[in-house]
Amino acid sequence: MADICCAAHAAPPLTPGSRRRRLWELGSHAHCPVIGVCLALDHVRDLASRWLVLRGDEDDYTLHCSLVTAAARRNPVAEALQKTLEQRFALDIRQAARAKCRDSLMSWWRGRAAAGEAIAGALWATLTHPRCDDWLEMRVLGQVHMLQHQVGAAQRVDLARHRELVTEHRALARDLAEVQQRMTAWALERSREQQDWERERMQQRAALMALQSQCDQAQQQLRQWQALHPGLPERQALQQRLAQQVERNQQLQRELNLLASRTPAASPVPAPPPDPAPPAASAAAAQVRALLGAHRVVLCVGGRGGSVPQYRQAVEGVGAQFLHHDGGEEHKPAQLDPQLAAADLVICQTGCISHDAYWRVKAHCKRHGTPCVFVDTPSRSAFERALEQGAAAAGAESPG
Repeated sequence: MADICCAAHAAPPLTPGSRRRRLWELGSHAHCPVIGVCLALDHVRDLASRWLVLRGDEDDYTLHCSLVTAAARRNPVAEALQKTLEQRFALDIRQAARAKCRDSLMSWWRGRAAAGEAIAGALWATLTHPRCDDWLEMRVLGQVHMLQHQVGAAQRVDLARHRELVTEHRALARDLAEVQQRMTAWALERSREQQDWERERMQQRAALMALQSQCDQAQQQLRQWQALHPGLPERQALQQRLAQQVERNQQLQRELNLLASRTPAASPVPAPPPDPAPPAASAAAAQVRALLGAHRVVLCVGGRGGSVPQYRQAVEGVGAQFLHHDGGEEHKPAQLDPQLAAADLVICQTGCISHDAYWRVKAHCKRHGTPCVFVDTPSRSAFERALEQGAAAAGAESPG
């Protein structure tokens, strides 16, 4: 049966020659597949607009049919189609020219058709080949016809798949839009937080710079003050040592007074009788002793150097501890501060001290509430009267 079909379509004996066939020399049944497969719709519209007389409302099928009808005979439209096809498929024509017989041309066509690539160029090169007869033309067109059916079925499958992909793409696009919206909001929030952090950092940096400036100013003032008072560290060290010595002396004096108060009771030898004293003086001393009490410290500022032992005797005679500062003649004024801090009563002899010592004594006693008696005459009797006055003032402040 196949032999009968092939014999029916058998081509006449091939004539020698190598001229390729033109479009209008092909069978009429070949024009439709050639124009439909080898020319894209854009080329069809372009050729139709240039070579055909159109009304303007023709669709693609009408344009296709018009070009197929025009290709049946030689005319300007057919020659334009021939020229376009020759230019587009020049490479395929050169490859097909290597086939020197019908069998080799058939093998080349089957290889290109099986590959499924550039079927349009292979179709035009095969149909216009000098060794393509009617039998091979029918075989090629039949195979192209079946391929078109397969392509149509594949297109329907692809179209359904395309619709599914379009639906999926829309859903993914919506999800992407939501994610992008959330990311945009998140980015804006992070940007605001970054701006707040940057603003806070600048504020903290400004505060730090202000504190650093204040610290530098304080250090500069300290250096200036130290330059104006070069002996300040030594004075502070001496003042601290003096305070420690005064405290130590007070402690030793208290221990000495305590031992002195216990000595008459512990010693079997009777104490020597005291020197006779006037009744008024003994009464005054007893009154001072009662007012001052034990373990009190009396500071005498100023006075003549020869009268200091008498002052000491008067203070220690009533059971108190005696401290003395000459008011700035030999003793430094800075040594006066720790003595003032240790004193319970201050007697200041204004006629024998410096102005610095006077103001130091007055300011300290006023600030700390220490009883202070100012004496104009540097004598023992004046000192004793001042001692009585100071004792009365001290007794009034602490009646116990």
